[in-house]
Amino acid sequence: MDEKAWSITNNMSEEELVGQTIHIAIPSKTVDQIALDEIKQTKPGGIILFGKNLGKKEEILSLTENLQIVGKQNGLQPFLISTDQEGGRVFRVQDGITHYPGAMAVGQTGKKEWGEIVGFVTSYELRSLGLNFLFAPVLDINNNPLNPVINTRSFGSDVNRVSEVAVAYEKGARAGGCLPVIKHFPGHGDTTVDSHLGLPIINKSLEDLEKLELVPFKQSIQGGAEAVMSAHIVYPKIDPNFPATLSKTILTDVLRKSLQFDGIIITDAMEMHAISKNYEKDRPGVLTILAGANIVLLTSWGETAKKFKAQLMDAYKKGEFRFVDKEGKERDILKEAVQKQIRKKLELGIYDANSILPTVYEENQKQKEFLTAWEKERNDRYTTLSKSLFFAKEINEDSIRAYPKVVKTSQILPEQTLSFVKNPKLKEVLKSKKIQSVPAKSFGSYVKQKTYTTYIFDSTSEPEILYFVNLAKKFPNKRFLILHGGTPFIQLPEIQNVEYLLSFSLTVGSWEALGVKLTSGKEIPKVDLILLTKESKTPSKGAFPESL
Repeated sequence: MDEKAWSITNNMSEEELVGQTIHIAIPSKTVDQIALDEIKQTKPGGIILFGKNLGKKEEILSLTENLQIVGKQNGLQPFLISTDQEGGRVFRVQDGITHYPGAMAVGQTGKKEWGEIVGFVTSYELRSLGLNFLFAPVLDINNNPLNPVINTRSFGSDVNRVSEVAVAYEKGARAGGCLPVIKHFPGHGDTTVDSHLGLPIINKSLEDLEKLELVPFKQSIQGGAEAVMSAHIVYPKIDPNFPATLSKTILTDVLRKSLQFDGIIITDAMEMHAISKNYEKDRPGVLTILAGANIVLLTSWGETAKKFKAQLMDAYKKGEFRFVDKEGKERDILKEAVQKQIRKKLELGIYDANSILPTVYEENQKQKEFLTAWEKERNDRYTTLSKSLFFAKEINEDSIRAYPKVVKTSQILPEQTLSFVKNPKLKEVLKSKKIQSVPAKSFGSYVKQKTYTTYIFDSTSEPEILYFVNLAKKFPNKRFLILHGGTPFIQLPEIQNVEYLLSFSLTVGSWEALGVKLTSGKEIPKVDLILLTKESKTPSKGAFPESL
């Protein structure tokens, strides 16, 4: 495999080599003229897809197939086609995929088997749509409730939950057919700045990181993780000059040497303000390859792609990536970065009939047999899981948590309960359980009736919660249950007659699960997260929206 990857790499022109290290975005759901021009000009190693590119299942299949065909027509290696499919608030593909809750919901179950199933099914279904590079799971520990960007994208606030459930997700995703990416190295959990919008600085030493942030990364790497995404964060006690993405100390000394990671390192998007507003003059594309990265991720096209390709081409022609190491061996680290990516493409089995080398696996019977067996194993496991509807309902229900204490649903009597919820799915479930739903505007007339002792509301935001809490204060003898689907990192006032059920996710399945759990007659356990204190100011939402 190494020899074949080197053979392919050594046959590339300088322009092709540089292009391979760059992944770009495209503007639409088809390979339009802009996309075609970009592919011809940049000659990228991969394409990242966003919601704007991803329509119905048939459209996605057509897009991914046509991308590979266009790549072949232009003499390029098959593309790594990626997307951020984390679940929950980062849910790019909507059609042809199982709608699991987000990472924090899965993490709250505490079950490795659920993590592995979510990873496997997500990866398998993406691969069946022609995607092969999955930018998940998030291994960041969200131990800072003021974090505006990681938030519910994390599997939890404690190292054990992330190390177990998130690492299991990666293992499952690796088996599913896509190459999963653990992110954001060396940890984006303990920051109050969104790196899309600013430059986060974390004043922790390497020893501090080794006790917490690096634990899940280390465990995942030891378990076979094959791709890592870097964080645009400065750790001045480790490297005072550059963020992790541009730091040789962090990417080579810590990740490659200390953690012995030998897989693909891809940057987070280089247009993010942490890089673009602070390090543009330093030639970030060149710096990250010199630091140890293999892929420069861009989430745009046009002038940005031209600029990054030009700076990399100029550096390559000047010999900046070539040197003689301590053992006297001549090295070309840009070419090494490309070889590592090509080898991974070979391992993934994406050199098919639509590729530039449609018969490459005939040269290596062991590889051909492995890929055949892997595909059968994937298909068989998916078929088995499909009989249980991929356990999506069970996972959703298992993720519901209570705050500030356990909720005993056996005390909720339908004839004494009134619902003011807005979400149609939640309303439907409550109706099936004989709980009447009425418009919120009619609250004033119903609250006077002694028949009802328990009131149910649903919320997605802090203002809604504060409104309901103020109502509860006026009626201390009534029980208020607030079913919250948004981020839990907001003010959740602790009032004697108010209880919260949290789903950490706004998917239809999560709303259904809230209704099912509320009427289950079972005890709902307390949430296991570091939440906001009363004195804390609620963090901004960051660059990621709270809704789908």
